[in-house]
Amino acid sequence: MRIISIKLTEEEYKELEERARKEGFVLLSDFVKSLIFSTSSYSHDSQVDNTQVVSRIEKKMQDMINPFTSQIDELKQKIAILTERIEILEEKLGEIKDTTKDMNKKPKKSFESKSVNIKSEPQHKKTAIDILRDQGVIYESELKLNNPDAFFDKLETQGAIVITTDPERIAIDSNFYEEFKKKIASISTSDEIEVQKYLTKQEYKLFQKLRQYSVIYFDADSKSWKFVS
Repeated sequence: MRIISIKLTEEEYKELEERARKEGFVLLSDFVKSLIFSTSSYSHDSQVDNTQVVSRIEKKMQDMINPFTSQIDELKQKIAILTERIEILEEKLGEIKDTTKDMNKKPKKSFESKSVNIKSEPQHKKTAIDILRDQGVIYESELKLNNPDAFFDKLETQGAIVITTDPERIAIDSNFYEEFKKKIASISTSDEIEVQKYLTKQEYKLFQKLRQYSVIYFDADSKSWKFVS
């Protein structure tokens, strides 16, 4: 066993004894040994902890740098692709310039421009009978005429069927009227809801008008719709 001697002043020695007593040591030498080895252990642990901290910091920094490194590599690839495309465009642009130069060197052909006068044909203005053929029926109550008598007389002379009632006159296209009469004659019910199923919207409107003005009626004996003579 080796002996280590330490020179202390009287005050330092007393202070050391007091600390040993408070720590529960009987022998002062045991307390001193405890101080020496505990300091050494702390130094070793501290060194280990520092190494771990440095290692963690390095790993953290590497994790932070990795995404940027990946982005930089990706950016380099994109720059390379763009550079290649620019070079291709420059080549094509050069080819176009060369072609344009060759075209400019060739003699230009002169063309005589001929002006063509196109006369627009005047649009055919629809007459009252044309409108009647398109619509099928014209009601006097829906018109604002200065001379309604002349209007309906002219339609009648042009082949339209004009039915005169007390409230108004109704002009009907002859083809429309013949088709309407056939349909009415074939309907064997007085129920207007059922009648509507057999007629178009325009025909049903005419049917309602004629029934309202007592121009047609339902014959219960023959079970058919008839026109008033």
